[in-house]
Amino acid sequence: MRGGGFGGGGRGGGFSADDLKGKIYDQRLYSKMLRYVLPYMKLVIISFVILMLVAAAEIVLPLIQRTAIDDYIVSDKTLIIYPDAKDANAFHAKYDYLKLKQYEWNGKSFIVLNTKDRNKLDKGELKRLEDQGLTSKDYIYLISDKPENREILNRRFSMNPNPSFRKGGLGGWFKVSRSKIVVEREVLKQLPKQERLKVREDASRSLLFLAMLFLGIITIRMVSSYFQSVITAKYSQLAMNDLRHDVFAHLQRMPVKYYDQNPVGRLVTRVTNDVRAIDEMLASGVITIIQDVILVIGIVTLMLVLNWKLALVSFIILPFVIFTISEYRKRTRVVYREVRKYLAQLNATLSEHIAGQKIIQLFNQYFHKRAEFSDINQTYFDTSIKQMKLFAFFRPIIHVSSQIAVALIIWYGGGQILDNAITIGLLMAFTQYITKLFEPINDFSEKFNVLQGALAGAERIFDLMDQTPDDYRDDLKTDLRFRGEIEFRNVWLAYNPDEWVLKNVSFKISAGEKLALVGHTGSGKTSIVSLLLGLYPYQKGEILIDGKPLDQYSLEDIRHNIGIVQQDVFIFSGNIKDNIALNNDDLSDEEIIQVSEYVNADKFIHKLPGKYQEPVMERGATLSTGQRQLIAFARVLAYDPTIFILDEATSNIDTETELLIQDALKKIIEQRTSIMIAHRLSTIQHVDRILVLHKGEIVEEGSHYDLLDKKGLYYDLYRLQYT
Repeated sequence: MRGGGFGGGGRGGGFSADDLKGKIYDQRLYSKMLRYVLPYMKLVIISFVILMLVAAAEIVLPLIQRTAIDDYIVSDKTLIIYPDAKDANAFHAKYDYLKLKQYEWNGKSFIVLNTKDRNKLDKGELKRLEDQGLTSKDYIYLISDKPENREILNRRFSMNPNPSFRKGGLGGWFKVSRSKIVVEREVLKQLPKQERLKVREDASRSLLFLAMLFLGIITIRMVSSYFQSVITAKYSQLAMNDLRHDVFAHLQRMPVKYYDQNPVGRLVTRVTNDVRAIDEMLASGVITIIQDVILVIGIVTLMLVLNWKLALVSFIILPFVIFTISEYRKRTRVVYREVRKYLAQLNATLSEHIAGQKIIQLFNQYFHKRAEFSDINQTYFDTSIKQMKLFAFFRPIIHVSSQIAVALIIWYGGGQILDNAITIGLLMAFTQYITKLFEPINDFSEKFNVLQGALAGAERIFDLMDQTPDDYRDDLKTDLRFRGEIEFRNVWLAYNPDEWVLKNVSFKISAGEKLALVGHTGSGKTSIVSLLLGLYPYQKGEILIDGKPLDQYSLEDIRHNIGIVQQDVFIFSGNIKDNIALNNDDLSDEEIIQVSEYVNADKFIHKLPGKYQEPVMERGATLSTGQRQLIAFARVLAYDPTIFILDEATSNIDTETELLIQDALKKIIEQRTSIMIAHRLSTIQHVDRILVLHKGEIVEEGSHYDLLDKKGLYYDLYRLQYT
């Protein structure tokens, strides 16, 4: 356990855990978080595939609406009529890539164009065809050639055997093939509603099919979204369960000096709030951000394919949006880092003040502590408001930008409709696509908040995980039982640089010997015990147990062989039995009762309503100091250590309890190497040897009576207590 330095400051170090100075964006954070997701990659892939289905549905739905409007509700088709097949075939071959529909009837050829096709034709050629009377901008409907349809049309119009766009126009209706009839849109409007619906019965069936398809896709999207949410929540919770476990396990192995430097509230924030922030990102942030990126790329690509001119007009606002996102991204991470920092400080202050509530009340510190908490709370509030202002500024800008994009589409697209360049269905599809395009951008602020919170939390969690834990030397674990011989050779200890707590301390304790450490407060008594238990590293010298250096034992073996009763005994919430056994499943109820009787703890336990099952509050608040120490004696004896340490455990207790403790102490130290620390010299007169420490050095050594005869520091301490 010899240290190579001062370990980043000792018990007097400042709180630096929240002052992270690393890069705002660190790729390592993503790789470290990914490590916890990798075991559940199968679920991640399933969730991602489902999200792709949902994204595909979002893209397909406007296309279905466009098809319904342009093909079956408001026709965008026009017609080219060639007097002979030769010219028609040449035209069709020239534009073969458009896959135009061509019909032949009664010696004439008919080529059907929709608005999209017309926009791809050579403008000069289209103008020439119009001048020759072979085509016009009038829209037509293609309907099935059925007897009932012909009957309805013949009631009001006559069949045109020689259709032409020259003087006189098309007029009436005419056939273009055995199965198809053409009627101009304006002509069909003259039919009564019922007859018009009857003629367009095929279109009605197609619309019904599209409506059912639309409904089916919406249903699939809803079901897919449900399963995606469940699957995402599952792998997120599994990953965070692993992370919480690892953080807690890491904290369990951190050296004591780390807890000296970091308040409990801040560490609790790491395991709870910060992990929760990452969980929220995994559950609702990172996967959906990927989906949003793919959705944006898909929509932009599709809009360019459908009509690149209209798409570019609608994208005029995007550079401003991208600039806004960039600025928002830069500012939020810094603010979120501050929010997490002050939240940790708030929790630390709250934890400290709740734990010290008795002192606060006894010394009338209500107003002072309230003001102290109020200052920290106000700082956290101000930082949170700063974060919310950024959020409140971003979303309205994105919303207004989306409305500007819609206005641009209506302005430019409306003019294109009047010029017969695009269709109403295409315009409606574009307005929906631009809305869907801005939806993920608009949600980006909220998701980015989640992402920033997670990154800020991850930054602190993995900063904690990067702290070097104690070397427990598990590979040296042998479960051996010590004889109990202890030796300190020229040991030096400093918690902070150049502030030596122990100076050249040397002594040896034989197996079974009883040794006492005495001295003024701060003389180094507890530090010696802490070094023996491996709680702190020392800078110089050597510590041996049974002639073997301390660092050649595993920490588990050392602490299994050393039992300690401290002045401030920690009692866990639970019951009396659990606090004695401390998860030792090898102890039976009879053995727990036996050790309790042996150390006189059963005398007060049997008076409790629940006896050994009596619930105890956190830190044993319902038990007296003496009762807690008797439980500690039973706890130590239950583990049967070869070395026993008593650290000022007989201070501040009543006489009756002290007599019980002294009796228990005599039983415990029997045939065990024992080290006792006490300010009451009467409690250590029976020991074999006493070491007197002063300012980190051993200044006297001997038995109680030998030290009194020397009339040195021990003699002065004795006189102060008994005169």
